[in-house]
Amino acid sequence: MRVDFHVHLEEGPYSSQWLHRLTESLGSSLGDEKEGGRREWAYEMVGQLAKRLRQGPYSREWLDLYRAYAKQTGIEAVCIVEHMYRFAELRELYEQHVHLAEDRLGQIQRRWLDRVMNDSLHAYTAFLQGEKQRWHDDGVELRIGIELDYFPGAESELAHVIDAYPWDVCMGSVHFIQGWGFHHPETKDKFGRMDLPVLYSRYFDLVQQAVESKLFDVIAHIDGIKLFGYRPDETALLAYYQRVARALRRWDVATEISTGYLSSPMREISPSLRMLEILAHHEVPITTSSNAVFPDQVGQHLDEAHAQLKRAGITAISSFEKRKRSLFPLD
Repeated sequence: MRVDFHVHLEEGPYSSQWLHRLTESLGSSLGDEKEGGRREWAYEMVGQLAKRLRQGPYSREWLDLYRAYAKQTGIEAVCIVEHMYRFAELRELYEQHVHLAEDRLGQIQRRWLDRVMNDSLHAYTAFLQGEKQRWHDDGVELRIGIELDYFPGAESELAHVIDAYPWDVCMGSVHFIQGWGFHHPETKDKFGRMDLPVLYSRYFDLVQQAVESKLFDVIAHIDGIKLFGYRPDETALLAYYQRVARALRRWDVATEISTGYLSSPMREISPSLRMLEILAHHEVPITTSSNAVFPDQVGQHLDEAHAQLKRAGITAISSFEKRKRSLFPLD
C-alpha cells in the first residue's frame, strides 16, 4: 500500500515566491506548456490564480488537484494534516506559548503568526468531511488530520482540539523551543549563537514529552530541528535517538519518514538513516509522508522513502482511520 499521510493544503506566509509556486501548481491544469507563450494562456492563468486566491485552500477544485496527483503516483490514501497555527480559533494558545514580545525575535514571530493564521478550524474539517465520498468513489481514500504544536503545559488545550473533531490522525510536532520558532527562516541566525548539543538535548526532551503526553497518534518529522543544516556530530545524538525510540515503543506512538526534508538545506530525509535504524530496532510504527504544501508535491520521493525504510530493516508501514492504526506490507 502506498500512502502519503502528511499533506497540507496551504502554507504561508504569502509572498511573490509563494505566488510563483502557486502559479506553477495551477499551470499544469491549463494544458500544454507550449501554450504558455500566448497572451490568451496568460489571461487564463491570471484568472485561475485570482479564482484560487478568492476561494482559498478549502475548495473542491484545489483539492481535486491533490487527488489527481495522488492517482498519478499510485497513492491509495492521502491524509490532509493542516498546521494548528493556521486557525484563528487557536490564536490565544500561540500568544501564551510563543515569544511575541517587542524585540526582534518577537516582532518576526508576531508578523509570521498574523500572516499564516487565516482560516477556520471548523470550516476546514467540515469541507474535508464533505469530500471523502468523492475521493473514495474515485479510488483514493481521503483522511483528515491535524498537526498540533506541542507546548509543555498546554496539554488540556490540545486535548480539547483533539476531542472536538472526528480526526483520522492527530500528529504532534515540535516547532518551538522556549518560545522560539526554530523552523522560521528569518530566525535561523539564532542557531549560530546556540550550543548545538544543548539545543538538541532540549529539543529531544520536548519530543519525548510530546510522546509521553499520550495525545498523539504520530510524531511528525521527529528530527526536524536539523531543517537548516545545523546539527552536531550525529554520534552525540544516538543516546537521544534511543531514548525517544523507547518512549515511542512504550506508549505505542508512531512516527513518519518525511521526504519533504530533501528540499531543505539539510537535504536529508527525516529521520536520518541512523535514527531510522534505531526506530526499526525498537519496532516503532512508521508512516510515509511528503510534507507537501502544493498538489504536485503529493507522493514526492516516495520510492526513495520506501528504499530507506527497507535499508533500515522496516517491512511495514502504518495507515490511520478514525485514529485506529493499521499495518500494511511495504511494497
